[in-house]
Amino acid sequence: MKLLKITPRLLWGILLSMIASLLNLYLPLLVRHFINLKQFAWSGLSKKVLLLGGLILIGNLLVSSLSDYLISSEGDRQVRQLRLRLQKQVLRLPQKYFDQQISGNLTSRIINDVNVLRSFLTETIPAVVTGSLTILSTMLITFSLDWKLTLLMLLVFPIDGLVTVPLGKISEVIADQTQSSLAALTGVTSESIKQIKTVKLNKAEEDVFAKNAREINKLYRLSLKGDRIAAMIGPLQSMLSFCLIMAVVLYGTLRVKSGSLSTGTLGAFMMYFFQIIGPINNVALFYSDRKQMLGATRKISEIINEIAEETAGKEQLAVAPGSSLLRLDQVSFAYQDLPVLEKVDLEARSGEKIALVGATGAGKTTLANVITRLYPVAAGRISLNGQASTDFSLEQWRGFFSVVLQENTIISGSIRDNLTLGLNRKVTDQELWDALALVRLEEYAKKLPKGLDSLLGESGKQLSGGQRQRMQIARACLRDFKFLLLDEATSNLDADTEKIIMTALDRLKRTKNCGQITIAHRLATIANSDRIYFIKNKTVVASGSHEELLEKVPDYRRYVHEQQLKEKR
Repeated sequence: MKLLKITPRLLWGILLSMIASLLNLYLPLLVRHFINLKQFAWSGLSKKVLLLGGLILIGNLLVSSLSDYLISSEGDRQVRQLRLRLQKQVLRLPQKYFDQQISGNLTSRIINDVNVLRSFLTETIPAVVTGSLTILSTMLITFSLDWKLTLLMLLVFPIDGLVTVPLGKISEVIADQTQSSLAALTGVTSESIKQIKTVKLNKAEEDVFAKNAREINKLYRLSLKGDRIAAMIGPLQSMLSFCLIMAVVLYGTLRVKSGSLSTGTLGAFMMYFFQIIGPINNVALFYSDRKQMLGATRKISEIINEIAEETAGKEQLAVAPGSSLLRLDQVSFAYQDLPVLEKVDLEARSGEKIALVGATGAGKTTLANVITRLYPVAAGRISLNGQASTDFSLEQWRGFFSVVLQENTIISGSIRDNLTLGLNRKVTDQELWDALALVRLEEYAKKLPKGLDSLLGESGKQLSGGQRQRMQIARACLRDFKFLLLDEATSNLDADTEKIIMTALDRLKRTKNCGQITIAHRLATIANSDRIYFIKNKTVVASGSHEELLEKVPDYRRYVHEQQLKEKR
């Protein structure tokens, strides 16, 4: 799969670079001609030589500048497209993919590995193409000038190969390991900064530092290996090149003294020799650069080739207005072959409030994730008004639900950014203020200098835990939905605030004629539900009102008793 392409713009840049290289090749001939002039006075011929040389230098400057811009800008354009492609792909990957990844590693792939590809496209490829042309053209010119001196100069190829090929193979391995180590370091650094409050409260600074230090030291050791290789290649190449230069100079001087070689030709040879040293090294390093590029390509391709969610593509199915019925029939789900839900039956209707209760780890949150199709069911059927969930596109299906999670989902940005997140309709300021009033955040927002446009900091750090939960509830209420799903959404609220918000949500339920699915542990939150589903041993063992379950289900009575004890503490 081609991640980066050779485009006409890039080809024009390389072509101009080749023209610049050819112009450079003419300069030693002019120098040779000038040196061989018998008279160095400002004769007409010497002036023409100098004028032509100046024009070539200026032309080379202009052509090289345009070439560099075309190549660099095309590389930037393709890198931009690749990063956009990666970002889009990452956002479309299923939840199970992220459960197995460290976010910092993905960030490193999108940023660092893509930079490797850009370097190969905009630096290595043009350098190899123009370098090969320079080497070939130089050989042809020098052969026409003096074939004996050219053969001596050609010794630079096997000598350079003896140095770069074996050491280059070692560099390939080190480069691949360095990319992986850099991704790991990005991951642990990002995680430690993101979880800094947890780190501080658990006095875990030393533990986290040790974890980061291990990755830093690993990257350092790899860098030292690379430094040792570079330290060997550079001086060896310089020493061997110097020896070869001395050989060319000594042999050329003897030829000049014998009269079989002109001084100008020797000067031109020296210029050509210095001109091809760089291109030869670039061509010699192509193999290791290509291997590093292939390593980065492999990692990026793994992300792109991951099977993404089919968020769109299906036609929007007509859904009758009015009451809706959500059904789960014998639904089962396993996470990495570990059963989490088994043969779950459940119903939720518009205007109805149901609750999912059970001990921690019973599968309540997983059930919410399955309902919203964050995870595909292993068996069974989920339907809305008799229509299978899989008949709807993911985009349409998830539009039926407005979800408030227990974890913090506040994004960096303003109050307005957070409330309108994902909304595909125009929202008035009054709607935003009404949503804030619903969760008792209106007065807080009005006190802020910029009101709705006040920034909340990374992950809403300007807000308290309870305020973050209320902000998420306000966001959920602004959506058009058929079912409001609350996963421990009021766990950070005090009892009085929770009661006010739950009363407001009940009013919203009646206004929008939507269903409400609540996952909670507090008895006050679930006791007034129309129907409670009690989950145990990966399945629904009983359902009914709070009173019915207390009377008929001993396990539920025991659960309620335990919760009452916890709430009294």
